[in-house]
Amino acid sequence: MNKVNCALELSIPNGLEQVVEPLANYICATEQPKTALMSALAVLFREVEATNRAASAHFRATLAV
Repeated sequence: MNKVNCALELSIPNGLEQVVEPLANYICATEQPKTALMSALAVLFREVEATNRAASAHFRATLAV
């Protein structure tokens, strides 16, 4: 019997599934799905980094007041 890693069974919010499903369909439909996936991840990481920078700047600004 194979052990299954139960830690990977995360509860995914329904709204997130509604966003990811069309993106996954797009990625799978391309001629180069691996390249499309890597591009989508790069965009996602850039957005997260930009959001974190903005939040940090906002936090620093509130401390300065």
